[in-house]
Amino acid sequence: MKNAYLVNLESHKHLRDARHAHQIYAERNFEFAPKTKYMYHVSFVPNDDVGNNADSKTFKFQKEIGVLVKSADLPSFRASIENKQQYNRKKNVQTRVDYQDCRIAFHDDNIGVTRALLEEYYRYYFDDANKTIGGNDSAYGQRDKYSNRVPNYGLNNAKKVPFFKSITIYQLARRDWVAYTLVNPLLTAWDHGSVASAGSEFNENTISVAYEAVQYSSGDVATKTPAGFADAATGYDVEPSPLGYLDNAMSIDGNQRANLPSEVTKNSVNKAFENTNSPSRNSIKQASTGVIDGVVANVLSQTKLPVPDPQNRQTSSTSTSDNSTTLSGSLVNAILAKPGVATQVLPSLINSGALSNVNINDYNSASASQKAAYDTQITNKITGNDIKLIQVASNAINILGY
Repeated sequence: MKNAYLVNLESHKHLRDARHAHQIYAERNFEFAPKTKYMYHVSFVPNDDVGNNADSKTFKFQKEIGVLVKSADLPSFRASIENKQQYNRKKNVQTRVDYQDCRIAFHDDNIGVTRALLEEYYRYYFDDANKTIGGNDSAYGQRDKYSNRVPNYGLNNAKKVPFFKSITIYQLARRDWVAYTLVNPLLTAWDHGSVASAGSEFNENTISVAYEAVQYSSGDVATKTPAGFADAATGYDVEPSPLGYLDNAMSIDGNQRANLPSEVTKNSVNKAFENTNSPSRNSIKQASTGVIDGVVANVLSQTKLPVPDPQNRQTSSTSTSDNSTTLSGSLVNAILAKPGVATQVLPSLINSGALSNVNINDYNSASASQKAAYDTQITNKITGNDIKLIQVASNAINILGY
């Protein structure tokens, strides 16, 4: 009787489902693989009227608030459709579009940054929170309606400018991002979670956001970094991985790459069949070798393999090791003098807070002469030995492979 395994190989039906999935999801460097939910970033932009000063935690910890987002709903839409009669034909007509609220949950951090966001929003719009019980203004007195002066409550606070300019939710994958900007956001609900003596769950603050429209945008992290993302000031790990990418500067040349599948195949097949030499197993081994050779060669041609980063190699000395990736200020400026490097690194430096009064949106929308002035300010800071700026610039330059 013919071996069932060999029959399947001859008919090209063996593992068809797995091969089909590989061709859709794994080839072309996982272009069509599903995105993961945990790769995201949120940016909150409050208006200056909220209080851009040391007393406003919303401004002071604006970048940290985005990092403390535990989960966020992406925008959703509902269109109203009416069914009309067109000479007895059924015809669907769109009449309006409604935007569903986005729910955003924050970690209730120990210093109270996200709690302060909800408090400042409440105080900004509703005068109830700004009154003192038993104070001179007679607020909340049991018979305050008979007072000579009745205090303001609720929305009677003369506020005309919205609390938020915008809220943007970023999805990240493969060093690229897509963004959903909520236009004119207002909170329809906010709460501070709950407390309980039983259990060990973490508390969270949540908001529900209504908005008037959604703006779509996209870009890549290297040249147009999302505001506040990968910022060392918020605790992001900006150190390059010791595992680089097997890319254009490969450590394996073409001949080594060609020989690698055969080595992988030989080791895999011998392990699977335990180096036995029976006639039946040798037939299966021969067939398997051809299949695995093709699969491994295809995978190597489509994917990037990790290789040791020469800048993070460890020395054989027992006393010291060369793990430093920080460049000198003069070397950083010399590399930034290359236009191709500058266009990729300088936006990251702006986004990390290199210039206190200039954010990434200001930089991207600036004229050529104004950008040149910003770039000069940054290089002057590097010349002046700004340690944080040199570190961030070094990390970006190392990632680019310079």
